[in-house]
Amino acid sequence: MKKCKFTAGAAALGLLAVSACSGFMCSAEEFQEEMVVIEDTESMGAQPQEVVENMESQGAPGDMEPQDVPEDVPAQNGPPENMMPQPAPEEMNETYENEWHEFPEGEMESTDSYDETYENEGKGSIHRISGEGKIIDNFDIPGKEEALRDFNLNDEIPSSMFLDVPEIMQKPVLPTGCEAVSLTMALQYEGFDVDEIAIADEFLIYNNESDNMAVGYVGDPFSEEGAGCFPPALAATACSFFEDQDADYMAYNITGSSLDDLLSYVAAGTPVIVWTTMYMAEPEFTREDAEYDGHVYYWYRQEHCVVLSGYDLTSGTLQINDPLEGIVTRDKEEFSRIYTKTGENAVVLRSLSEEDAMAQDNVTSSVSSRTANTEAGIG
Repeated sequence: MKKCKFTAGAAALGLLAVSACSGFMCSAEEFQEEMVVIEDTESMGAQPQEVVENMESQGAPGDMEPQDVPEDVPAQNGPPENMMPQPAPEEMNETYENEWHEFPEGEMESTDSYDETYENEGKGSIHRISGEGKIIDNFDIPGKEEALRDFNLNDEIPSSMFLDVPEIMQKPVLPTGCEAVSLTMALQYEGFDVDEIAIADEFLIYNNESDNMAVGYVGDPFSEEGAGCFPPALAATACSFFEDQDADYMAYNITGSSLDDLLSYVAAGTPVIVWTTMYMAEPEFTREDAEYDGHVYYWYRQEHCVVLSGYDLTSGTLQINDPLEGIVTRDKEEFSRIYTKTGENAVVLRSLSEEDAMAQDNVTSSVSSRTANTEAGIG
């Protein structure tokens, strides 16, 4: 099984307090209780020289070795300093040792068990045909304006709509692979017989050269140390999948779309891959940012990727296929707040065949009955 090499650039992301979708191997309640409020280094009184001395005396977390930064590396852009609290070195090492990589005995699976599960549970029939790997530069990914032009969206939407999107969990095989799992759910909804392991192992576009999560997944989603990726990388992964399978489909990066716009896609029978936070936690922005095609994506702790599969405007709720929690109901306003705060990151898939009504066929009769009942005020 292919394993993504965890390079020095990717390893640096281990210092993000929570890697993508790891969930700490705990419940939502425990997650909220264990959140650590980290104060800015400057407010702790640590000066740059003290930081260096502390890091040298304690050692870098994990296998990381302190590295010199070239003088010609430009400063990264990002949110204002006061939006991105950074831990003092002492807190960083203690948190890394006590929370990031320490899991209850019996819950953490070894790499060998991942391999065994891969052999025993990979159920999809689709695998990569071409042996040629792809990078994001191989694709011209359309954006939200192109999506609004190409999708048949209505200004008025029904009061409720629920799509029959398959439920797939990321653990134990892909503890930090929420993006690959969410894409798999969307692909299975479209009728592709592919499993999440094949997507992560054979199709996912990786970035082993830098920490730019907009151009590829950084880290290893089969491990607890994986970081994640942003919409351009996942849309390119979908395009790579469609090209390999000679499928007449396209993936769109609709980042910047409002939540109301996303509901229009759902109303048209298209689930939306959305970036949010694990367990709806408050995002904590870091100094890690990623750029693609002139747009800056800001990395945050608790980064998570899910599928928006339904809504009910009367009750003000959303149906979410969450790779960590299963199919859950979220408060629309709270979900919208976090979605907006984290950058309005989203991806949709579309069949390019006008004759193809596959998405509409996947809206089950029971769901249609529930929609009709809701509109009539029944139930």
